[in-house]
Amino acid sequence: MTQPAARRWHLVHGRWPRLLALSAVVGCGHSEPFASRDFSTDEPFDPSPPVQITLNHGHDRRAAWLPDGSAILYSTQLEGTRDGDVCLAVLPPTGGRQRALTCTLSPDGDNLREALESPAPASDGRLAFVAATGQRGGVFPERQELSLASISDPVTRAGLLGMPYTIPGRRTHGGISQIHWLSSSRLLYLGEMVNVYTPCSGCMRDTMRSGLDAVWLDVTASGSTPQPIPGTDNASGVSPGTAEDEIYYTLGGDTRVYHQVLSSGVVSVIYDFGAAGVARDVDVVGGRMAAVVGGRVHFVDDPSFGPTQWDSGGIVHVVNLADGADVTLTNPNEPGLYRRPRISPSGSQIVVERYPVVIFETDTVVLRTGDLFLLGQP
Repeated sequence: MTQPAARRWHLVHGRWPRLLALSAVVGCGHSEPFASRDFSTDEPFDPSPPVQITLNHGHDRRAAWLPDGSAILYSTQLEGTRDGDVCLAVLPPTGGRQRALTCTLSPDGDNLREALESPAPASDGRLAFVAATGQRGGVFPERQELSLASISDPVTRAGLLGMPYTIPGRRTHGGISQIHWLSSSRLLYLGEMVNVYTPCSGCMRDTMRSGLDAVWLDVTASGSTPQPIPGTDNASGVSPGTAEDEIYYTLGGDTRVYHQVLSSGVVSVIYDFGAAGVARDVDVVGGRMAAVVGGRVHFVDDPSFGPTQWDSGGIVHVVNLADGADVTLTNPNEPGLYRRPRISPSGSQIVVERYPVVIFETDTVVLRTGDLFLLGQP
């Protein structure tokens, strides 16, 4: 079956890699968290802008800054090991050699496929992230949960929320991403639909993810119920603001960024990118807002999945919220598209995933695997 053009390019990059089919970092230690690494240089792989700070045949993605800006946490996957782990790595803020690496969650880690994704470090040393475990060769994780640990020891963790889960009146959340600390007691994240499908006759099974709701969760109460935020149906990005009572978010197929005061429910449009295209992956620090805009993205009412945003990346914009000045940080003519920008605590840099665009037969396609880049902030 021939796929629509909107899907053909998406399948090469935008599909969610099978969480348990990812390859691990060579030499990854399984005996201790954040195994010691050689970090004799803090020089990036390529210092010319945009600055490439990882170089990997597998995925480098879902980065977050330490609250003091002293390092970058991210998920990394390299080919060549038997258990197929996705590891949590630490980089200097300028790039260079990994400072630390954690690849396992359990004593039986050598016999399992494990993944640590979407780290969210807190200023008091806590670390929230998604943890998944399963058997080698499995398509689905046998166990997947939002976990709470410490930055220094991600292995010693407590499970906060198992996945998938269903909130009454909402579609099932098969995964979560874009995790942030909304306050010392609440996490903010994007609840996602996760579906496995066969894109065409004879094709391998694939996985797609699309945002469903912005959600907050109380981490101080055992068994706390996820709280979907009203008005965020089909959310495609979410970020806390400068106050604990406010969030910013984007919606599927929408060019606007919204601001909501949680206590009152008051919603306003904070910015509209208009002709630049669909906005998503919003991130706000101080008075600046980053978002991915335009590029290769389609929001459709899919006959199999319902409202779905197929997304292979776009262009990074930064908006000064005080005066509405919009600066484009990436070149729309370069052979690459971007996802999930995160602004540094100082506001001086943005770490972002970049995916190469190549010509394949008669199609222009976006590759599945990307690396992390640093963008300067004007």
